[in-house]
Amino acid sequence: MTSKTPAIRIVVGALALGTATASAGPIDWARQKLGGKSEPRPGVVAHQEAGPLNLLVDQPTRFPIDAAAPEAELPRGRSHFRRVELARPLPQATVEVRVIAQEAEKGRGHTVFKPVLYLLDGAGNIRETVAVEPLKLDIRPFRPTELFGCARVKDLQRFLVATTEKDIGSAFESGARDQVKAPTKGGFYYSTDAVKVKLPFVATGELVMTVSDGAKPGRGCEAPVSEAKVAQTKP
Repeated sequence: MTSKTPAIRIVVGALALGTATASAGPIDWARQKLGGKSEPRPGVVAHQEAGPLNLLVDQPTRFPIDAAAPEAELPRGRSHFRRVELARPLPQATVEVRVIAQEAEKGRGHTVFKPVLYLLDGAGNIRETVAVEPLKLDIRPFRPTELFGCARVKDLQRFLVATTEKDIGSAFESGARDQVKAPTKGGFYYSTDAVKVKLPFVATGELVMTVSDGAKPGRGCEAPVSEAKVAQTKP
């Protein structure tokens, strides 16, 4: 879901690319971070450093949006955010986001971050707001619980990843997942009971993001293996 947003100039020092990044350029920066290569590596690359993210197309990248991330008043409310810049612009892009459930700070259970994208123009103004929805549950044994979301956008190179202030305090709630029985790679069997999942939305979290060229065949938004109906409820 997208919505046009009046041009808003974000005057936050953290939005500007660092000196080293600006002087080297996003492609050189990506080569340095990925061992001198400009092609994506197999698997997920972790990016724990603060500041803007420079991503290669088709490279899954894991990063936090935590209390150390910059914070600003954005069109859908105040939020911590990360700025993302692609190594090259994409006339059509697919943005896949996996939200990794985190242990709740107080009490039992897990929490998740509800992502929203703010697309930037060349001057750093927000030109469009893109909701990453619907979010779908991906819950499997021996793997972290995740929410999966995907958005198709046009003319993508720079954007912010943030959350929607009004959704903090509400929750993702799945329908009942069916009982699962399946073999592991080692030849053992696992089984799970039917279960409902409720994950409160919070102000910070951890994501795995993959940006792909939407003009290429097979680069559309695909649902994860395990899906569930979504409802947002106040706890």
